[in-house]
Amino acid sequence: MSIISYSLGAVEEVTGSKHILEIDGLPYMIDCGAWQGAESAQERNREFTFPVDKLQAVFLTHAHYDHCGLLPKLIKDGYTGSIRSTPATRDLASIVMLDSAKIQKYEKGGPAYEESDVVEAINHFRCHAYRKEKVLDERVTYTLYDAGHILGSSMIDISVLRKRNFFQKLIKKEDERIHILYTGDLGRNSNPITRKPDTDMPAPDYIFLESTYGNRTHESLEHCYEELTNVINETVKRGGKVIIPSFAVERAQEIIYYIKRLMAVDAIPRVPVYVDSPMASNATGVFNIHPECFNEKIVNEFISKGKNPFSVRSLRFISDFRESQAVAKSKDPSIIIAANGMCEAGRVINHLKEGIENPKNTILIVGYMGEDTLGRKILEKEELLTIDNKEYHLKAEVHKINAFSAHADYNEITAWLNEIDTSKLKKIFLVHGDKDAQEYLQQHLTEKGYKVEIVTGDPIKL
Repeated sequence: MSIISYSLGAVEEVTGSKHILEIDGLPYMIDCGAWQGAESAQERNREFTFPVDKLQAVFLTHAHYDHCGLLPKLIKDGYTGSIRSTPATRDLASIVMLDSAKIQKYEKGGPAYEESDVVEAINHFRCHAYRKEKVLDERVTYTLYDAGHILGSSMIDISVLRKRNFFQKLIKKEDERIHILYTGDLGRNSNPITRKPDTDMPAPDYIFLESTYGNRTHESLEHCYEELTNVINETVKRGGKVIIPSFAVERAQEIIYYIKRLMAVDAIPRVPVYVDSPMASNATGVFNIHPECFNEKIVNEFISKGKNPFSVRSLRFISDFRESQAVAKSKDPSIIIAANGMCEAGRVINHLKEGIENPKNTILIVGYMGEDTLGRKILEKEELLTIDNKEYHLKAEVHKINAFSAHADYNEITAWLNEIDTSKLKKIFLVHGDKDAQEYLQQHLTEKGYKVEIVTGDPIKL
């Protein structure tokens, strides 16, 4: 039997996740994400470099755009099979993909897909609960395990039956199952909303492991609360606004949850809180119908008591664009959570244009900012920034809180590896990370006794 893996995206970078597992020439796909950030991203998203119609099945680890964003194009280009995920992932991915289709209408080269393609893609989903083994064919089964990253996120354990021939069986070599684990994006034990990553999967022979924060450590949750409190209080005291560029799925809901807890104990003033993202509004609704994905604390404190963990008295979801512009122009103190997370598009652009030159304001960075994005330039405090072909001077305060990240850092990755059964583990393959992060994590894990390889896109024989 021939088992070959190769990656078409998230290779020494953190977007465009696409991995192919080929079993005796039959390809299975793990994630079909869009590239983000760089100017070349739109071009890269227009063409697939593999035969779409040959795919046997597609697995989706979670609903972030860099993992699900090109599924509608896959259907448009001829894929007729199923898309396997958890129910929560399907519901969130539907929102993300529809939002993308709307945005693409205004791209210069035309859309990679349209809303009708998204609807068709949704019809291809086949959803399963965690830890329930499903059969694809006589040789291939798979099981979804909670990755603890965002609502519904999963690790995918693909089990392949490797049959021995007659002569091998004569020397007592029985049939065996090879377990290949794709982590998708691995979460953290301290995630305030979701459960910690599962560790009870069968012993993997190979792991394809994300490495976004492979060379960094995160601050503690307690430090996060302290920093968020200080940023909000100091900004409001100056008479300014806290502008938070945030991804609409998971990060926005986390921030609302943090603000809710801080306002409940009067740690911060009850200023208006605006969520300026229709997608974040819709995603928050999805969160409310999937309590099966929440951690025990959320269930005990809110769900079991019929309370909403994502509701603040002063919270307002903005749907109308004119209201968005009015809030952006307002000088009154407030907290604004606006998409897009890397400041490349979306409603956050209005708030940056109106607020970036006001020294009373704070731009609060709460997530990863890809190279060459406006968000990275703000994070690095470049003095002169171009937004919508116009130059702006960065005068607002810029603050970053690392503890908001939903990705495991290198210590958390190591701790997770220590908890799972690695008795059969032959090698770890690093994907979804910048090169410097991967090189650091490779050295770190090698020192811990693991065999580690950085994926370059070349075929890997397993």
